[in-house]
Amino acid sequence: MLMNRTRPCRSCNVGFTLIELLVVIGIIAVLSAILFPVFTQAREKARSIVCLSNMKQIGLAAMQYVQDNDETYPMDQYLTPDGHQTMWQDVLQPYVKSSGAVWLCPSFPTNQSYEIKPSIDAAPDGDTPWGGPLHQPLMHVSTVDDQSDKIYMMETGQNNEAGGWAAFTAWEWDWTDYVSPSNGVATHTGAHFELRQDLHHDCDFPVTSPGTWSTWAQCGMMPRFRHQRTTNVIFFDGHAKAMVAGRIDWYKNVYVNTGQAQLWTAQGWYPY
Repeated sequence: MLMNRTRPCRSCNVGFTLIELLVVIGIIAVLSAILFPVFTQAREKARSIVCLSNMKQIGLAAMQYVQDNDETYPMDQYLTPDGHQTMWQDVLQPYVKSSGAVWLCPSFPTNQSYEIKPSIDAAPDGDTPWGGPLHQPLMHVSTVDDQSDKIYMMETGQNNEAGGWAAFTAWEWDWTDYVSPSNGVATHTGAHFELRQDLHHDCDFPVTSPGTWSTWAQCGMMPRFRHQRTTNVIFFDGHAKAMVAGRIDWYKNVYVNTGQAQLWTAQGWYPY
C-alpha cells in the first residue's frame, strides 16, 4: 500500500511579512501609549501613599513630643550652648520609630534636608545668631483654634539650594489677594481664598549651588501638589491627609499667629 505523504510547501512563508511586523509594532505602540500613563499614575499613587504614611508617623511623633513638653510644639531651630544647630526634626526623631527615610518623600526631585515642613508661625526660631534669643513664645496647643482644620506641616516644593527651608510660609500675601478679617470673620470671601496659582508657587526649583537662598516664599516654602494634583499635610491634632490643589482655604486651613502678626504690623511690614 502506498502511503500518501504530504510534501512540504516550499512556497509557504512560515515567518512574518514586513506588513505583519509593522502591524505588530503598531499595536505595541498603541498599547504602550494607553498603558504608560496608567503605570505612571499607579507609581505616583504608590509614592503618595508612602509619603502620607511617613507624614502620619511624623504627626504622631509631634503629638508625643507635645505631651512630653508642656503641650508646646517644637521650635524651628536653635543653637545649643556648644554651638550645635538643632532642628525640629532632631527633637522629633526620638519619637519616630522608623529610619531617616520617614523625613523624605519618594516623589521629591532630590533628597533635600527639608521636604516636609512646619508652619513658620507655629515653629519660631530659638537662640540663633540671626534672631537672638527666642523672640516668640512657643506654640501651645490651646492657642490653635480648630486643630483638626489648621495645617501644621505640609509637603513643599524644592528649594534652589542644596539644603532647604525648614518651614513653610503661612502669610496672607503669599497665599491669596486679601481676606480682611473682622472680628474673626472674613470680609472678602470667595474662591480667591485658595492658594494663588498666579504666583506660580506650586513648583520645584532646580538645585543650583550652595548659598543661593534667593527664593523666599516661593517653591521651597509653599505647598507642592506633585501627587496627581494633591499634597499631603499634617494638622495640629496630628492627623494627616491628602488635599487637592485649590482646596486649601488660607483663612480656614492655614494658622496665623495673631500676636506675632500684630508685632510685625507695628513694625510696618506685616499687612494685617
